[in-house]
Amino acid sequence: MVKDINVNISYAFYYSSGAFSSGEMFLNRVKGLFGSVTVYDEDMQTDDPNIKDMQTAQKFLRGGGQTYKVYRAFINDIRLGADEKGPQRFCIMCTYFEESDIISISFHYELKGITSDEVIAVRQSGVHVEYESADGRLSCSAIATKIRTDLGLSVHDESSTLIEITKFGDYDSLSKIEQEKKNLLYGMLSGDEGYEFVPDELVDQRLALSWGSRDFIRIYAAKQAFLFVNLIKTPHQREYLDRQIRFGTATYGGCDPYFFMEECPLTVNHGILFSVEFVMVLKALVNEVLMFQTKHRKRVHASYYKRIRETREFRRKIIKVLEKVEQTQIAEIGELSAVLLNSQHVAPIIEEVKYLLELLEGDLSLIYSERNNAMVTVLTVLGLLLAVWQVLLAL
Repeated sequence: MVKDINVNISYAFYYSSGAFSSGEMFLNRVKGLFGSVTVYDEDMQTDDPNIKDMQTAQKFLRGGGQTYKVYRAFINDIRLGADEKGPQRFCIMCTYFEESDIISISFHYELKGITSDEVIAVRQSGVHVEYESADGRLSCSAIATKIRTDLGLSVHDESSTLIEITKFGDYDSLSKIEQEKKNLLYGMLSGDEGYEFVPDELVDQRLALSWGSRDFIRIYAAKQAFLFVNLIKTPHQREYLDRQIRFGTATYGGCDPYFFMEECPLTVNHGILFSVEFVMVLKALVNEVLMFQTKHRKRVHASYYKRIRETREFRRKIIKVLEKVEQTQIAEIGELSAVLLNSQHVAPIIEEVKYLLELLEGDLSLIYSERNNAMVTVLTVLGLLLAVWQVLLAL
């Protein structure tokens, strides 16, 4: 067991919306439900450290703009961590992804000086752990259920847990951690308290999907879990910062504030939050399409116009999913997103979605054909009746 670990934790629940026609409508609804809400803007002036961290990361990594249209609101009414051992810098963020019509409710906080066993416990059930608040003892899952109900959303489609480790005991080398504590890394990623007894081949398999653009950072992904080792304040990281200061000063007249980011409960350091969001929103959208297909198949006896409308809507959702995948840019952040997409097994599901699109094209043709055949039959019968009528008149 490793002691004295610092972690930033992000839990997120993703929901299919359908309840909001625009981002403004979503924000107005959130503001109407809570007494104190901060609507996020990348240029807003604020003293809130979480919002400032997001602004810093977004401006550096995204050039001042997201690759997807989002509306974010921070709920200030609910705070967990009234005791010293509770969450620190706790915040709740509600986000509306306009292009995908997906909503996320996420919780972000930090824990300092905990053990590796406590990190595993966080991975296993931390979202259900109750902490002190002004309204009594509450858990993140209970708060999410209340917000979901108030917003009129269905049960969540997807959820994710992101754990960022910024201090790993006395270790100051990521390569040494991977050599000496790879089973523990697996245990914290998967929530497996029996990590010491897991065969090396299985550990290697679980840790295979990983990404890192510096030798002091690496993110591992498996299922809906993400483990990000970000060894800030280690000697090698400080050497890297000195290099950035020298380069930035000589080239641009100063070093970007992004390189001075330290503890960040929003987990936006190195763009991790943005990539996890992108992947989980896409996965929620894919699952929404598959669920929509099940409902769609059960409505074969609906009216012609309703079948056409629902089939077209289904087709639109499928095309939107495929466009999202194809528009993923393979840059430094894009490579991270690609790794995370593989970890969530989205690619095989996308093939299924493409197959559904082919079937749907056939369904549309069949519906039109059925309608046309029915019209031809009606016209033929009417023609025969008219001919008989004319014969009767001639008698």
